[in-house]
Amino acid sequence: MPRFIKRFIGMPFFSLLLVGCSSDVSTDFKENVNYSQFHTYEFAENANKTATSLDSARVKDALNYQLTNKGLELGADKKTDLTVKYYIQAESELQSYGTSVGFGYGASNVGVGFRSPTRYKETRYGKLIVELIQNTSNQVIWRSISQRKLTDEMTPQSRITFIDEQISEMFKTYPPQ
Repeated sequence: MPRFIKRFIGMPFFSLLLVGCSSDVSTDFKENVNYSQFHTYEFAENANKTATSLDSARVKDALNYQLTNKGLELGADKKTDLTVKYYIQAESELQSYGTSVGFGYGASNVGVGFRSPTRYKETRYGKLIVELIQNTSNQVIWRSISQRKLTDEMTPQSRITFIDEQISEMFKTYPPQ
């Protein structure tokens, strides 16, 4: 098989491999911090004192699981090393539908088709964000943001799976090396 054909065929597979390797989360951290000094954590208090939502409880359970597996302990007193702050940031995007464009060609003809009207639909979703705050300095030292979307159309079981997977992905590289 000629070399250019192998390259032409290999490029889509290489592209798919790169897409498959992309991370679902973005993590940032403070580099000059000794993360081995942290042993206890607490959760940030809910500022508006409302009832805990279903997703909030799911996130808290997943965080407890991951932090415990990383050797941290939920503190009972006020002298904890870290405060864990998490939230689901509401976002939306507009999606257009209704307009389509088509191209075609034949032996001696070229055609273009266009259909209208354009309609827009607002899609709402949530992005999961987790921050670790060092209590002695009151500064965020680690932050991770989910790049996937938590949507209202998800079933309860798929929401649990989504949250567990995203938080697990977030803490794969914790503590930072």
